[in-house]
Amino acid sequence: MIFYSIQFMRYGILILAFVSLSACSFLSPVKPNLPDRYLINRLPAHVPVKKNRQAVILVSMPETHAIYNTTQMAYSIKPYQIAYFSQNEWAEPPVQMLQPLLVQTLQNTHSFRSVVTPPYSGHFDYVLNTQLLELKQDFTRRTPVLVMTVNAQLYKVSSQQIIAARQFNAEVMIPYGTPYGGVFAANYAASYILGQIANFCLANIH
Repeated sequence: MIFYSIQFMRYGILILAFVSLSACSFLSPVKPNLPDRYLINRLPAHVPVKKNRQAVILVSMPETHAIYNTTQMAYSIKPYQIAYFSQNEWAEPPVQMLQPLLVQTLQNTHSFRSVVTPPYSGHFDYVLNTQLLELKQDFTRRTPVLVMTVNAQLYKVSSQQIIAARQFNAEVMIPYGTPYGGVFAANYAASYILGQIANFCLANIH
């Protein structure tokens, strides 16, 4: 009888231990397997400064193709192919990150009475329209690069005409072979193109 009692107690302890562990597993929050998210937020280190201008410029939301209008981070490993990283993505679609950077870059030139964005309903003199044509990590080359291409158009409200248009391209070497290396390169590409767009605007607004 004593032997059976001891055995019963052992089984009872094991059952209680199992129930306790099961309860812990049910009560503990499950950690989701979320992708790493990254920002494009680098501004140009230097921009041209031209004061005493009274123009108001409206910076519209950049447009883009459907393949880049996403938080998915694009790359290519062979010509004519686009793929997306599964565990790395942008914190927001790139065009949504670029618009405030365009605004801040133009404000830093101190060349405009105001830099505004839609749905601004007051008076403005110029509209800067941009289109993100390409933003991908290109592994088809011997040295991988981040490719970024942006179209810019400057529209003058008084004449209702596009007074200037230009395409800007940056190719920045990816410093190490990880998606974060491409993020690092994307920030440098963006800052370069932002500076070029600022120069473009100042050269065509008089």
